Amino acid sequence: MKIGAREIAISGVMLGLALLLDVAPIDFPTVWGMKIDLVAVPIVVVYFLLGFWGGVFALGLLFVGLTVVSSASWLGAMMKVTATFPVILGLEFARRTVGLDFRNPRRLFIFGVVAYIVGVAIRVPLMLALNYYVALPIWLGLPREQVVQAVERWTHVPFWVAIGLPNAVQSIIDVFLSLAVVVPVLRRVPYLGPSAEKVWEKG
Repeated sequence: MKIGAREIAISGVMLGLALLLDVAPIDFPTVWGMKIDLVAVPIVVVYFLLGFWGGVFALGLLFVGLTVVSSASWLGAMMKVTATFPVILGLEFARRTVGLDFRNPRRLFIFGVVAYIVGVAIRVPLMLALNYYVALPIWLGLPREQVVQAVERWTHVPFWVAIGLPNAVQSIIDVFLSLAVVVPVLRRVPYLGPSAEKVWEKG
C-alpha cells in the first residue's frame, strides 16, 4: 500500500478519535488492567476505508499514540494493538472467503460473523499467552507462577474465562460497532472506501 495524503489524513483523523476515546470515561475496566472500550473502533474503520495494510498502518500509529497518552504506557499500548490485530485478520479472512457487500444485509451479517469467529479464535489464545507470560507479571508485579492464582482469586472464575471473555466481548464491539459505523457511510459515499470494487470481492 502506498502511503499518500489520503491515507495519512484518514489514519490521522481516526487515530485522534481513538486517542480521545482512550482518555474519555467510556470504558469498563477489569481487575487486572484490561479495559473494554471503543478505542479500536476507529482503527477498524480504517481497515474498511483503506484495506488490510491501511489497518495495519493505523495500528502502528495507535501503538505510538497510546504509548504517549495512555496511563498504561507502552505495555497497555502493546496489548491493545496486539489484541486488535486478530480482529483485522478476521475481517480480511472473511473478505477473502465470503466477500464483503455493503449493499447486501444478509451477506454483510455472514461476513461479520465469520470475521468475529476467526478473530476470536486467534485473539483469545494469543491474549491468554501474552497476559500470562508478559503483561500480567509486569502489570501486577507478581512472579509468573502467581498470576493465575491471583486473577482467579480476584475474579472467582478460571483464568481462561477471566481473560478470554472480556476479549470476546471486546471483539464483538470492534467488529460489529465498526460495521454499524462504516456501512451507512460507504453506502452513501462509496468513494471513501477502497478505490476499486474488486478490492472487496471474494478472493
